[in-house]
Amino acid sequence: MSRIRTIKPEFFKHEELFDAEVETGLPLRLSFAGLWTQCDREGRFVWRPRQLKADILPYDDVDFSRVLDALATRGFIVKYASADRSFGYVPSWNRHQVINNRESASSLPNPIDIIAKTDASATRHPRVRHDGKVEGKGKEGKEEPNGSLSGTSPDPAQRPKAKSNYSEAFEAFWLAYPRSPNMSKVKAFDGWKKLTEPERKACHDAVSAYRSFLASKPDHPTMHAATFINERRFEGFAAGIATTAADEDAQWPKRLAYARSNKTWSTSMWGPGPGQRGCRVPTDLLNESDGDGWREWEQAA
Repeated sequence: MSRIRTIKPEFFKHEELFDAEVETGLPLRLSFAGLWTQCDREGRFVWRPRQLKADILPYDDVDFSRVLDALATRGFIVKYASADRSFGYVPSWNRHQVINNRESASSLPNPIDIIAKTDASATRHPRVRHDGKVEGKGKEGKEEPNGSLSGTSPDPAQRPKAKSNYSEAFEAFWLAYPRSPNMSKVKAFDGWKKLTEPERKACHDAVSAYRSFLASKPDHPTMHAATFINERRFEGFAAGIATTAADEDAQWPKRLAYARSNKTWSTSMWGPGPGQRGCRVPTDLLNESDGDGWREWEQAA
């Protein structure tokens, strides 16, 4: 049964949702808002992609399973299971919805109870609950990619220690970075290894600014660490960190390559785009073939 829900003006300026929509090519913004109308008063819903599509996007030719997976991967919703049935819920529900007291109580399983009792061995990494607490890793005795033993033991101090495959610098970054659901340490480390030493330092130093950004905008889900690294999102949050002119110039070819490949320009991270007043891109790096495409990308950014 569909329900009337609240939508705030800030929703239409949600950069994370927009970036995810551009990346996937899926109608994530409309789908996410429509999903609220299918949630009960606790922000829970039955994970039925075909039925949800019929209620939310009845005329669109889109695989709603992919829509749900994309939203879950980025932390906008969380999937859980009970009695061989799949459900979902919106972690930020109580911060943005005011529910009529006459609305019926939820009849769906409480995800907090389910996740707290569920062994997180279905994934290779710790499960992060919506309240920020970390669940256990893997099956007991199973070795994780970094060489540590997963699961729990009666006395953690007696747990055998194993050598980590991750560098000390990356471990420091990982410890400082805010947690998000289904965040992959392996993928983040793969991206980390591709950075130069100065870029790794800038990435680590940018975490503090990113945490401050999240604190000021509690409605923003935390982006995956792999996204923060691989898509060079750290550059925007490292803007306040002193860099030399040579360091700045060295970044523009990489930014331009990303913009051309993804047909998008992030003014929040790189400032005004080519053709706009205040653009910092060296003119000798721009191609004639870019043409009017820049204006289209800027409008979408």
